[in-house]
Parts: sequence; structure tokens; C-alpha cells
Amino acid sequence: MEGIGIVRKVNDGRIIVEFMKKSACGDSCDSCNAHCAESQLEYLEFKNTISAKVGDLVKLNVNEKSVFNYKLLVYGMPLVFLIMGISIAYSLLSKNGIKNVDLISLIIGLCSMAVSYLIINKIDKKFGKNSSSLMILEKM
Repeated sequence: MEGIGIVRKVNDGRIIVEFMKKSACGDSCDSCNAHCAESQLEYLEFKNTISAKVGDLVKLNVNEKSVFNYKLLVYGMPLVFLIMGISIAYSLLSKNGIKNVDLISLIIGLCSMAVSYLIINKIDKKFGKNSSSLMILEKM
């Protein structure tokens, strides 16, 4: 996945790059009536490791494997924690003859899903600082 942008601002070793937002419908918004991304701009900030100046064209390459792994972590881990929390709680509580097993199992499952979000937050803080392997900026 790649995009081409224009450097709009250089400040203290950082650059702000303007990208044209890509639509979800493909190359052209003519293929649908939603016009969801027509003429919308995105501004992203990067370290100026390529000595870019205002007005320079830059190309952003994104490592698709890393993006897939990150999506798997963000969407898959909470789902697994929810299902495991409900299953384990249901099996343990039903053996002990506790009333409202379904409701209690659901609450425990939701709590375990909340724990997964805390774990994801810690992982994101640890690896988010090293996003250079995820995105590569090149001067054109």
C-alpha cells in the first residue's frame, strides 16, 4: 500500500505531509453514489529523515504484513478474550450450581475483553514508538 503526498510544513525536524484521502470504492468515486472521500485531504506528521522541504513530493509505503498483524491483534484478541471468558466462566459456574449463570458469564466475558484492551494499549505504547518498520517515507 502506498500513497503520494506533498510536504506542507517543516518544523523542528518534523514534516507535515498532505495526502489525498483514498476512497473505499476504488480508484473513482464514480462507481458509487456515496462520494465518501471526494476531495478530502489527510495531514500526517513524520520525522524529517529524508531532508524534505516544503513543496517536495514524498511517497509513503506501508508494510502490509505489519498492518495485517496489527489488525489481527486489535480485532482478534478482544474476541478471543470475550469467548474464552464466557466459556470458562460458564463451565465453572454451572458446575457449582450458581443461578443466573448466563448473565454472570457474560459480565465476566466483557470484563476479560476489557482486560484485552488494556493489554493492547500496553503493546501499542511499547511498539508504537518504533513505527519506522510499518511506514517508510521516500523523497521523489
